[in-house]
Amino acid sequence: MNKKGFTLIELIIVVVIIGILALVAIPRYFASVQKARKSQAVVTLTHIKDAMAGYYAVNGILPAVTPGTDINVIVDGDTVMRVNVPSGYSYITGTGWLYAPTVNSCTYCMHIPDGQLDCSAHATSYPECN
Repeated sequence: MNKKGFTLIELIIVVVIIGILALVAIPRYFASVQKARKSQAVVTLTHIKDAMAGYYAVNGILPAVTPGTDINVIVDGDTVMRVNVPSGYSYITGTGWLYAPTVNSCTYCMHIPDGQLDCSAHATSYPECN
């Protein structure tokens, strides 16, 4: 008798192996996604901070930082830096803190004068950004 195909035991073993691989891979994937979101928030904060510093150096005042606006640094009629402020990012005048959206229950904050980066575990307690 000539048999072709796989037995039920062989198919079950393959399904179990795929399940074990999925158990290992899926948590690592989600951890990588969270790490990438944090990195994106930090990089965007740094770009906004640099644009604010350039704007201040040229104009002597800090620019308005509201979501959806551009910070343009213009020197001698040429735009030397342009940064768009994405939704969720904000600067609270008088505090010196620039805020990113909450990522993984953490609101990332950057202190404009010195570039200090903090994570506030309480997204609603902005002013101190502990």
